[in-house]
Amino acid sequence: MTRRISQSITPTAEDVAALRGPFIAKGANDPVIAALREYFKASVPAWLPRLDEKQELTRERLAEIREAGVKRRAVIEALPEGKAREQALAELEQTEAVVEDMDTALAGAGAFGGN
Repeated sequence: MTRRISQSITPTAEDVAALRGPFIAKGANDPVIAALREYFKASVPAWLPRLDEKQELTRERLAEIREAGVKRRAVIEALPEGKAREQALAELEQTEAVVEDMDTALAGAGAFGGN
C-alpha cells in the first residue's frame, strides 16, 4: 500500500507500527522501565542499604550519597507534576540537608581537631 495525500494521510502498516511503537504500555516488562530500575539500583552506594546508627560516616561516604542524590534528582525532576514527584523530591531535599549538615560538622571537626 502506498501513502495517499489529500486533506489527511493514510498511514501504512509500517507507519502505524513506527508511530505506536514507543508508546505501547509494556508494564514491568518494558525495557525502559527495567533500565530505569537498574540505573537507580546502580546509583546507590552498595553500603547504604546496610547503614545504621551504629556506623560512622566519612566525608567520602557523604559525597557518595550526595552523588547518588544528584543522579536520582535528574530522573525525578523529569516526572510530571504530582504527589509521587513532590514526595520523592521532598525526601531528596531532606537527605541533602542531612548530608550537608554532617559534612559541615566533619569539616569543622577536622579544622579544630588538627586533622
